[in-house]
Amino acid sequence: MSIVLSLLAQLLHIALILLAAPALAGAIDWLDARFAQRSGPPVLLPWRDLVRWSRKIPMAADNASPVTRLAPAVGLGATLSAAALVPSFTLGMALSPLADVLAVASLLTVARVAGVLAALDAGTAPPGLTAQRSSALAVLAEPALLLSMVALALMAGSFNLDPIIAQQREGILLPVTASAVVFTALAALVFADASATDRGADAIYSGIDLATVRMTAWCRRLVLLNAVGGLFLPAGMATADSGPIGWSIGLAAWVCKIGFFGVCLSGAQILAGRIPRRSLPDLIGVATLLALLAIVMVLASGGSA
Repeated sequence: MSIVLSLLAQLLHIALILLAAPALAGAIDWLDARFAQRSGPPVLLPWRDLVRWSRKIPMAADNASPVTRLAPAVGLGATLSAAALVPSFTLGMALSPLADVLAVASLLTVARVAGVLAALDAGTAPPGLTAQRSSALAVLAEPALLLSMVALALMAGSFNLDPIIAQQREGILLPVTASAVVFTALAALVFADASATDRGADAIYSGIDLATVRMTAWCRRLVLLNAVGGLFLPAGMATADSGPIGWSIGLAAWVCKIGFFGVCLSGAQILAGRIPRRSLPDLIGVATLLALLAIVMVLASGGSA
C-alpha cells in the first residue's frame, strides 16, 4: 500500500508543478503591476499564452541544426526531471531515492546549457547575445547552487533531499548559522534568476517550441522556490504514507509557502528595483561566496566537535 501511495503522491506532485508554474508566473506579474499601482495582466495570462503558442505552427531557420529543434524538449525534460525530485507537499515520493542534490543541480545545468547551445546555433546577433549573457551568468550561478546544496548535504550527512528536509524539520540540521548563510545564498540566486528574464527566445522559436521554452523557465523558478521552501520552511510537509488527509495539509502549507515566496519576490523587485543585467554577476558572486562560507563553517564545526 505504501508503494501505491508514494507513486500517487509522485504523480500528484508532477501535476501540481505543471499547473502551478504558469500560474505562479502570472501571479508574480500581476503582483508587480499591483505594487506599481497598475491594474496588471490577468493571473491566467501565461496559460492563455501557452494555448495560443501551441496552436501555431513552429517555424525554424533554414540553417537550423537538430540542436535548435531538440533544445526546447531537452531543456523542459531536464527541468521537469529536477522538479520531480524536489519535494513540494510531501516526503517519501516514489522518486525520493533518486532525489540527490547533485542530480537536481546537474539537471538544471543541463537545461541551461541546452538553451545556450540553441542560441549559439541560431547564428544571428540577438540569440548570440542572449547566449553570451546566459553563459556568463551560468558560470557563476550553477556553481553557487551546487555549493549551497553541498553545504546542506554536509550538515545532514546525506546528499538526498528527503533526509536533509527531515532533519531540518526536526531542528537538528546544524550549525544553524551555516544554514542561515545557505538560505541567504539561495535567496540571492532566486532573486537573480527572476531578474534575469530575457526575451531572446522570441528570436529563435515560435509556436509550441516557444511555449516549451517559456514553460522551462517558469518550472525552473518553481523548482528553486520549492527547494527553498522544503529546505528552510518544511513545516506542514506530509509523508507519502499519511494518505489524503496528510496530503491535504501538506498541499495547503505548500500553497501558502509558494504564495508567500511570490509576494516576497515581487515585493523585493519593486523595493530594490529589477537589478541591471550588468550587476547580476556581482549578486551571484556574493551568493557563491556565501555558499563557500557555509561549507567552511560546517567543516570547522565538524572539526571542533
